[in-house]
Amino acid sequence: MTDRPPLTTQRRNFLVLLGVGIFDMTVIGRLIGIQGVNAGRLQALADAIHFREIPLAAQRGNIVDREGRLLAGSHHVLSLYARPVQTRGSQAQEAILLAELTGLPADLVLRRLHRHQGFVWLKRHLTPLQADAIKSQLSALPGIHLIAEATRYYPEGHLAGPVLGFTGIDNQGLAGVELAYNRVLAGRPGKIEEEYTAQGEPVIRGAQRITRPREGDSLKLSLDATIQWIAERACQRAMAATGAKSVSVVAMHPSTGGVLALAQRPSFDPNFFREYHAQDERLWAVSDTNPPGSIFKPVTLAAALAAGTADAGSGFFCPGFKLVAGRKVNCWRLAGHGPQSLSQVVMNSCNVGFMELGLGLGIDRFYHWIDAFQLNGKSHIDLPGEAKSILPAASRATILDLAVMAFGQTLTVTSINLLNSVAAIANGGVLLKPHVVDAIQSPEGTLVARVGGERVRRVISPAKSRLVQEMMVGVVSRGTGKQATIPGYRVAGKTGTAQKVMNGRVLEGVYIASFVGFAPVPDPQVALMVNIDEPKGAFYGGQVAAPVFRRVMRQILRYWKIPPSQPIRRPAAGESAMVPDLVDLDPVAAENDAAASGFPVQFTGEGDVVVAQSVEYGGWRPAGTVVRLRLGKQPVIYLQWVTVPNFRHLTVDAAHRLAFELGLNVDGGTPSEVVSGQSVAPGTEIRAGTTIWLQTT
Repeated sequence: MTDRPPLTTQRRNFLVLLGVGIFDMTVIGRLIGIQGVNAGRLQALADAIHFREIPLAAQRGNIVDREGRLLAGSHHVLSLYARPVQTRGSQAQEAILLAELTGLPADLVLRRLHRHQGFVWLKRHLTPLQADAIKSQLSALPGIHLIAEATRYYPEGHLAGPVLGFTGIDNQGLAGVELAYNRVLAGRPGKIEEEYTAQGEPVIRGAQRITRPREGDSLKLSLDATIQWIAERACQRAMAATGAKSVSVVAMHPSTGGVLALAQRPSFDPNFFREYHAQDERLWAVSDTNPPGSIFKPVTLAAALAAGTADAGSGFFCPGFKLVAGRKVNCWRLAGHGPQSLSQVVMNSCNVGFMELGLGLGIDRFYHWIDAFQLNGKSHIDLPGEAKSILPAASRATILDLAVMAFGQTLTVTSINLLNSVAAIANGGVLLKPHVVDAIQSPEGTLVARVGGERVRRVISPAKSRLVQEMMVGVVSRGTGKQATIPGYRVAGKTGTAQKVMNGRVLEGVYIASFVGFAPVPDPQVALMVNIDEPKGAFYGGQVAAPVFRRVMRQILRYWKIPPSQPIRRPAAGESAMVPDLVDLDPVAAENDAAASGFPVQFTGEGDVVVAQSVEYGGWRPAGTVVRLRLGKQPVIYLQWVTVPNFRHLTVDAAHRLAFELGLNVDGGTPSEVVSGQSVAPGTEIRAGTTIWLQTT
C-alpha cells in the first residue's frame, strides 16, 4: 500500500496553491503599483483632497534706464479671498457686509461664496481704505482672508509708457517691454499648502508646506530717462505748435544700436492704462508703417555710391519732371533745379536726381540694397508688434515703381527700421540690430546676460559712409534742412514730406513731415528721427520737423557734454541771420546761443527758463537785432487762443512789447512809427504764436 495521495487530491492541492499564488501576485502587484509606480500620482490626489493651496505671487523684476534710474518697480497690495466651505451658515450676511466694504455687488459676492472650491478670489488689489475696513471686520467674517500680492508701479508716470507697457491683474506682461521680456521679469510663483479635513476644516497641528516665490530678473534698458524726457517734452510742444494728429521722436546710439528715447504724443500712463484708448498704447515707431518720403533718400544715395553707379563727380539736370515709362513724374520744385552735382541733388532733395539714381541701379540691384539695409522686412527690435515694411514684390515691380521708390514713395517702412538704416550710415556702414534692453540682471544685481550690440552685416564701406555723411551735412548747412542747424556742430540730416496713403489711395493735402539725421560729424553719437503726422498749416519737413530735431539734438549734446565740432562763425552786424530757438533754455544757454547767431538778448519777467521770444525761431533778421526773451516756469502753449488787442495809436515798439506779453508776434514798421492799422481786427480770437502785420503812418 502506498502513502501517495490520490491523483484527485493532488490536482485539488495544485489548484488551491495556484489560486493562492495568483492572489498573492495580484496583491503584490497592486502593492507595487500603489507604493511604487503610482505613488506620486496617488499622493498628489490625496494632497488635493487634504491640502488647500494659497498662491504666492513672485515679485516682478525691476526695469531701470541706462543710468540705473527706476522706471518700473513692484510693491505689495492686499487682496481678499475666501474659503467657501468655512463660510457655510453665514454666507448671506457675509455677502452683504463684504459688498459694503469692497463696493462689489452683493449677489456677485454670494455667488462666489457658493462655489464648490477650496479657494476663491473675492477682490484683488484692494485700496488702502478698503483693506483697513476689512481688517477691522475680519473677526465677523469666518472663512474670509487677506493676502499680500505684488503689483506693478511706474514712478515716472507717462515717461516711456508705450515702451515699458503694462501688466495685468496677475502681474503678467501685456504690452511693451513688460510683454517682450515677461519670462525674464516674472520670476517663479510660490504657494502655501495647508492640511484640511474632508469637511473643509483646518487640521489642528496639520501639515503646512511653503514653496517660496523667486523674484524675477531685472532689465537695464538702453533708454536714458533724461533723453526720453527731452524727447517727450519736444513731442508735446510740437503737437501744440502744429496741431498735428500725432508726433514721434526716436533717438538711437549709432555705434551700438541702443535706443536712447522712443517718445510719442498722444501717449499714456501705464499706472492707469485702463483709462486710455487702446491706440494710445501702441508704439507707432515700431507698429506702424508709413511712406517715408525724402528721408528715405540717404538709403538710395548710399546704394548708388556703394554699387558704383554714381560717384561724387556725377552730374544731373532737373527740368522739374522726368518721363518714366510714359508717365510724367514731377520734382517737388516744379520749376526744376537745372544742372546739379550729386551733392546739390542731395542738398536740394531733388526728386529727379534721385529717380535717376534709382533707375541707374535697376530693379534687381535696388532690391539687393533694400535687403542689405533690412528694409524689406523687420528690424527685429526687442519689442512686440513690429510691423513689416510694405514694398511691391521685386518680381512685379515696374520701372515706374523703382523711380518713385527711389525718392521714398510707393513703399512704407517703420520709423525704427529706417532710423536703424540711417544709423548704419552714421557709424561707418555697419547695420546693427536695434534694441531697448542692454542687460539682464539677477535680483542680487549680478549680470545674467547682455542683449545689445548684435552686428547684422556691413552694408557699405567706411569711405562711402563718410561721403554720404558729408552730403547730408550739406542738407543742413546749405539746403532744405537749415532749421536743424546747431551753432558749433556739424549736423547731418535729411528733410522729408510724404503724402499719406489710406486703403491704397493717396490723400490729397494730408502729409507726414519728418526729419532724420545725426550729430556731431565726424563720429556721430546720436541718430534722431522726428515724425509729425498731419500738421495743420505748414507741412514741409524742413519747416516743422527740422526745428523739433534741432531742439532735441541740441539738448542731448548739452546733456552729454559733447564739445563743439567746429568754430562758431558769428555773422557781421547787419548781415541777415536766422534767429535761433531759445525757448525752454535756461538764461545762460539762451544768451550764448543767441550771441552765437549774432543776436543780443534782453530778458523780461522772472523764472529759470525762457518761455517766449520776441522773434520766432527760423525768422531772419539783421544780426545785431535785439531779441527779447521772457522768463517763466513753462513755455506758451501755441494751441491756446488769445484775444487780439488794439494796437492802433501805439508805437511799433510798444506794440511789440504788448504782443510779446500775450504770446503773439507782430511785424511791420520801425520802432518809432505809430500803428494806424493791423491785419487782424481787435477782439478776434487767434492762436498764440500768430503773426499780425502792422500798418503805420
